[in-house]
Amino acid sequence: MKNITILCYVGFFLLALGGCSPSNPTVATIGDEKYTLREFENDYVKNNGGWEQCEKTTLEERKNFLDLMVNYRLKVKEAYDKGLLNDPELQKEIKLYRSSVAQSYILERELVQPAVQQFYERRKELVRASHVLIRVHPDAQPEDTAQAYERAMNIIAEVPYRSFDSLARQYSQDVSVQRNNGDLGYFTSGRMVGEFEDACYALKAGEYTKVPVRTQYGYHIIKVTDRCPNKGIMGIAHIVLEISEQMDSAKVRDSIWAIYREIKSGLPFDTAAARYSMDYNSKYNGGFVGAYTRDRLATEVGTLLFNTPVDSVTEPVGFHYGYHIFKVKSLKPLPPFSELEKDLRTTYQQTRYQSDHKRLVDKLNREYNVRIVDSVLEKLSVAFDTTKTPAEKNWRDTVDVELLRAILIQTRANNYTVDDVLEKINNNQEMSGTQLTKTNVEKLVKKIAETAGLEQYALSRIPAYPELEKLLREYQDGIVLYRIEQEKIWNAITVNDSVLREFYEPRKEKYRWPDRVNFAEIYVLSDSLAKALYQRIKKGEDFLALAEKMTVRAGYKEKQGVWGFQAYTVNPLYERASKMAVDSVSEPFRYQAGWSIIKTLAFDSARVKTFEEATPELIGAYQDYMAEKLKQAWVQELRQKYQVKENMDVLREAFTRKRAQ
Repeated sequence: MKNITILCYVGFFLLALGGCSPSNPTVATIGDEKYTLREFENDYVKNNGGWEQCEKTTLEERKNFLDLMVNYRLKVKEAYDKGLLNDPELQKEIKLYRSSVAQSYILERELVQPAVQQFYERRKELVRASHVLIRVHPDAQPEDTAQAYERAMNIIAEVPYRSFDSLARQYSQDVSVQRNNGDLGYFTSGRMVGEFEDACYALKAGEYTKVPVRTQYGYHIIKVTDRCPNKGIMGIAHIVLEISEQMDSAKVRDSIWAIYREIKSGLPFDTAAARYSMDYNSKYNGGFVGAYTRDRLATEVGTLLFNTPVDSVTEPVGFHYGYHIFKVKSLKPLPPFSELEKDLRTTYQQTRYQSDHKRLVDKLNREYNVRIVDSVLEKLSVAFDTTKTPAEKNWRDTVDVELLRAILIQTRANNYTVDDVLEKINNNQEMSGTQLTKTNVEKLVKKIAETAGLEQYALSRIPAYPELEKLLREYQDGIVLYRIEQEKIWNAITVNDSVLREFYEPRKEKYRWPDRVNFAEIYVLSDSLAKALYQRIKKGEDFLALAEKMTVRAGYKEKQGVWGFQAYTVNPLYERASKMAVDSVSEPFRYQAGWSIIKTLAFDSARVKTFEEATPELIGAYQDYMAEKLKQAWVQELRQKYQVKENMDVLREAFTRKRAQ
């Protein structure tokens, strides 16, 4: 079909670039270009289910795929030789694609992947820290920020001479300080805001920050009190006795110790839990309450349990509400990175990505000295019809040609003209609905400028990543192939009644209607109304006129409730209508969210479609038919023009070596 997309080419043909050596012989030549065995194998594996699967394929199957790849390369070669890459519109499209893909790729490789890996490495260790918080609003005035900073520095000066918990009690503005003395317990990556976490993992046990750490909450003075290995995930069971107002706490304590002695004397823990525990959610499940990492437990409980051997029972532990006996059921080490990667990525995206991304973007904008030319922005901001948005076709037509050429954003590496910026806005879906007022235009330009440094950096990094270069080349090949196939194939196909009738006659048996039925429906939302309408129909009121007045099915009132001819199996309404006689009316029945009454209008037996009925299908089928004929003729012409040679002896060697790791 003519509407085939460029990405079909890019997605299907994943070309591999490589050299030729004695161990990598040439399987085909296309003019002066060589297609090596390694390239063929890589292409085949990507499109046919993996190396092991490809080893089982026949020589004929491989030959067919080789022909396919050679034909692809021939058409791409012809497109380049004809200079299609020089088309300015195509160059714009490729430029935007290169920028978008390069930025996404670099962010993934140089920001997200290292951060997720660091998340995992940090998960191997738990940190315990205390802090003093001096609150500062994120948008605080400079003088307020400076005052808070000075106050924090004064507190830091006291750290060597006073206990940290006393400093926290005296100075911290964290509401939890009254119950925890500033002690945040154990935690690992992803549990604290980024700046706080980074500061903690940079300190050894016993060390504290020499300057305040700024987060969204204010300034923190942090002291790391412990660092220990993460032992993994512990399965925990318990027996709990609660203290109520009617109970003597001493008696509860005596009871829990009595239970503990029974367990130590041989009473199975599961039996004791079922018999004594007051936790009705777990008592009949052996007391099991779940699997926890140490940082998910209260500090004292975590310390106790993670120092208790598996299958061991703790002595009773008291809290203000009652007493527990714990049993460690299992202890699983930290899973490998591959098992945690998906969850780590999600955690990173939710907790760190936005701030890390902004920090990187700001850093690159400083490095590339990104600057908006204010005088040009001032002219551009008032150059649009303010009632329009970038989603409208001619939204840029009011911008003067001279202004389009003016430099709007400057960077150390490259400058952006007004036309460049407008092209980016035009291709940004998020910006498409923005009304082009002066203020909004300024915001859109600033938004484009925000990523200018990242764009320049990403483009400069392309040579460092061969797989990225390959991906970009594949897209470029795909787009020039799309252009030349439009020119050589699709634009050469003429569709009119004459050629379609000639195509239809010998093939008309392929275009058939099944048995079909047509009916009309009155659809209402209450059974009482449906019954009343049914009685009116029985008394002789015209069904179609009543449907036009009363049906509430969207789009059917104007059609007098008529659904049109369709196969019996299209939906339950057609199925019911197919079992009724012509002109018969059903009683009301429940359907979807309301009630339906239907009248069977006519049947149409299975038959060949007329030319007029088949025309919509014929157009597509004819285009596909002619496109295939034209492609075959074109490929034969290209094979002769570029003197293609395929080496079957080399092809027989495919997949006979072990795949390189």
